[in-house]
Amino acid sequence: MFARLFAIGCALLLWGATPGALPSSTAPSSTPLRMVSLNLAMREDIDTIAAELAERRLVPGADLVLLQEVIERDGGGDVASRLAEKTGLHAVFRPAFALDTHRTMGLAILSREPLEEPHVLRLKQFDLSFRSRHRIALGVAIETPAGRIMVYNVHLDTRINIADRVEQLSAVMSDLDASPDPVVVGGDFNTNDNLWLFHTIPIPFSSKQRNGLLRFMKGKGFQSAITGHVATHDALGMQLDWIFVRGLDAGSTAIQPMAISDHHALVTTISRPAPAQSAPGR
Repeated sequence: MFARLFAIGCALLLWGATPGALPSSTAPSSTPLRMVSLNLAMREDIDTIAAELAERRLVPGADLVLLQEVIERDGGGDVASRLAEKTGLHAVFRPAFALDTHRTMGLAILSREPLEEPHVLRLKQFDLSFRSRHRIALGVAIETPAGRIMVYNVHLDTRINIADRVEQLSAVMSDLDASPDPVVVGGDFNTNDNLWLFHTIPIPFSSKQRNGLLRFMKGKGFQSAITGHVATHDALGMQLDWIFVRGLDAGSTAIQPMAISDHHALVTTISRPAPAQSAPGR
């Protein structure tokens, strides 16, 4: 008799459970992900790079790393993949343009989690009279403990004004708008304070490109992880490097000068926004 009552009770409990309910452990984690962005300034000495990144607790301590000016040498592989082998991270590298007959420069993304759907976006190329470059953005999807996010690493031209800079970003905006997932866009945006005549002659301190970039990204729903005007380059206090997020919260950001580069490392945390608290009933 007791066994029969026990079985009926269990059936009632199962019948009353919410259909399709998932265990709470499957919900995205709110634990922040540590992120680093750094222009490597074409450095190739992997032991020196790895040593400083480890000394400053940047890599392998980061969950996500964006690297610009990554060198790939014929027969030697690319710097980012070699760094990933040393640190146990996953890596995707894509070349942008050739520097000479033996070296190519490109972008890389390193991650603690596997990198999915890697794809290259060709950005608008401008005729800069000399040293015109084929600029790219590198996009990936990552399944993180905080849920799926899209990540884009960019490196824009230097000798262009803000309207052209925004135009170079248009390919990234078109690509990410097709995804409902939270997005990170970071890298070297080269937002200098010059007005460029004919892409060759700079008029110093006559154009605050950072302000135009911030307006554009805000209009696309992004917030900057950097607040205020903070130098990210050794020369003239220039703020060239950025991290933007949409659908995510960015924590406080540190700007770390580096011996291996004339750019500074950007270090921040990203996380899912806390769920909105409903007002208590009356």
